Amino acid sequence: MSDGLVLERLARLEPDWADVEQRSRRLHSERLLRKTALSLLALAAAAILAGGAYAAATGWLTGTPAPPSVRTDFGTYTPQLGFHPDPGSAVLVAQEGDDQLYATTNREGSYCLVASTPWKRPDTNPDGGTCVLEKMADQPIVAGLVAGSANVVVLAGRVSVKGAAAVRLPLPDGSTRTIPLGTSGFFLTSVDGKPCETQDWSPRIEALSAAGTSVAASTIALEQEVARGHGRSVGFACWLAGLHS
Repeated sequence: MSDGLVLERLARLEPDWADVEQRSRRLHSERLLRKTALSLLALAAAAILAGGAYAAATGWLTGTPAPPSVRTDFGTYTPQLGFHPDPGSAVLVAQEGDDQLYATTNREGSYCLVASTPWKRPDTNPDGGTCVLEKMADQPIVAGLVAGSANVVVLAGRVSVKGAAAVRLPLPDGSTRTIPLGTSGFFLTSVDGKPCETQDWSPRIEALSAAGTSVAASTIALEQEVARGHGRSVGFACWLAGLHS
């Protein structure tokens, strides 16, 4: 074999180092991309699991976590009244202007509410909240007055009917108001007028679908006139109904 032929064959057997380096870089890039993709998938899975854990912890009740002042207010609820709210699960469930409605679950299987208004903030005027009996909370439409001042009353409630997006509320002055639902079916609205000014306010509240059709209705006593004894005489006082259906 001639020396020229040997050198030619050796040249053919010698690797192309530029090609080897290029392949090495390509493999490194592919490995890096796979690691990055796996890391992103892991982060996404962790986020999904975290969201699922929060939903599982709060159950059906969802919303933005309540501020410390609201959690503290729920913590002042008097257990002798029959309920044990869970302040740590409190969330914002409805809002209208500067008024907010917060809800939390309780040991008794229902929920409790705290209303926050410009004249009644949980950090300056706490009341412990308003709780609902389990048998009442299971009703399709629940409503009641959660706060009142000299010239306004605050109405709150919840609709548990599938497909409901709002409620239609007849007001004491004869007009009608449509109130959109917040999270978990809750709603909130303020009505001008002195508490118990009408002495008897029992509106037929309708739950409406997104298309505006009625999906449920309930007549609920929000304000009632009740007899009260004053010695030998009998007078009348207006009772602001709590949340019930």
